[in-house]
Amino acid sequence: MLYKYTCKGMGLNCPFMVTGITEEEVTQKALEHVLEQHTKDFNSIKTPEEIQRMEQALARSTRVVME
Repeated sequence: MLYKYTCKGMGLNCPFMVTGITEEEVTQKALEHVLEQHTKDFNSIKTPEEIQRMEQALARSTRVVME
């Protein structure tokens, strides 16, 4: 299986896309991108709880694609 995340899937105007073998791998790479590039697009993602909620949202936006 191959997993894919896109910023557009989260409603962001950004061409970022990441694919990976596991959902966790894709979610982690997506989180790194969001924390680097999109902190202004969200109210707050600073505390461990806010980061966990963002990880959950990213995981929900990650899709399985055909290889």
